[in-house]
Amino acid sequence: MRVFPRIIKSTFKSQFQHQNETVNFNMKIEHIALAIIIALWLTSSAGATNSIVSTTNTTIATTTPTPPCSPTSVGSASTLYTTSSGSGTSYTCFSYAWTSPATGLVTLAFEFRHDPDHWFLDDVSVYAGPVQMLNNTGFETGSLSPWVRTTPYGTCSGVAGYVCNSYSPRSGSYHLCDGSNGCADRISQQFTATTGQIYVVSFWLKSGATGSTISAKVTLS
Repeated sequence: MRVFPRIIKSTFKSQFQHQNETVNFNMKIEHIALAIIIALWLTSSAGATNSIVSTTNTTIATTTPTPPCSPTSVGSASTLYTTSSGSGTSYTCFSYAWTSPATGLVTLAFEFRHDPDHWFLDDVSVYAGPVQMLNNTGFETGSLSPWVRTTPYGTCSGVAGYVCNSYSPRSGSYHLCDGSNGCADRISQQFTATTGQIYVVSFWLKSGATGSTISAKVTLS
């Protein structure tokens, strides 16, 4: 009579041990799966971090434009160019490397007198490395601004400097035409310079037909 309870007890114990082993096995499987998921997540996060770092460290290359003609070094001299004659044949390129003696506003100025024809100016630029310091460099807005016309030598006759689309611009649709006579007028634009910085100034200039009095002067100061 005692054998049957023992068999039941033994069977129950065996089933309990089997269920317990199954539970332990399933828990181990779950632990392994969780470990794999965590490892994959860490790997993905590291890749994303590396991608962000790589993007952050990327540098943008800048290119300094090549002057349209070889620049002449003038140090910190305020007068870049002056002439009292003009051929009237075609545009001529002028370029200068100017070193700023101080920090602050400087003025690039063109003084023109032509009795009785015109001076023509186009494609003016001032570069500090890759940075263009001027605006409306080719007068392609069709207006003079931010260039400013003044008359430092009094009231002149003739045609004051203005932006025109006649007389064959060197490039684009517009250029500066200046027919001031009797005295020179001035076309200028300002920018902020830094002490010791080299600025490459370039421009294209053409004279109309030879007249009785012709003068052009370019200054940066």
